Amino acid sequence: MTGQPEAITRPDGRVYRPRKVTANAVVDDDETLSGVLVLGTHDVARAQKLADDYAAWQLGTGHVAVDPEAGWWRDGFDCGRRRWLRDPEAGRAGVWFREIVERTSAGLMPPEHPPPTFLAAGGPF
Repeated sequence: MTGQPEAITRPDGRVYRPRKVTANAVVDDDETLSGVLVLGTHDVARAQKLADDYAAWQLGTGHVAVDPEAGWWRDGFDCGRRRWLRDPEAGRAGVWFREIVERTSAGLMPPEHPPPTFLAAGGPF
């Protein structure tokens, strides 16, 4: 995990070169952490470590991020609420881990709250 993040080609052919890889909280309507968005990469393996570290930092050891989806995301507003919006033209490359679960001796436990709905620039997707 050393060195510069990889260059990633957007759907329209332009090259995106991230400066750094960062983890960001995704919260549900109750402001409860329900997912992690790792920006600056589409490499799920690279993003997984950072997302798991972020989940453990916020919720305690034993919590892990699961159900990844790579895409293009930007911070924005919808109906007056701040949201992560899907935007392949102006967004940053990222991997959204849609759930955070607790790892137990029996395996993974489902979250208490469902993950939030992400919105596309033109509406729900």
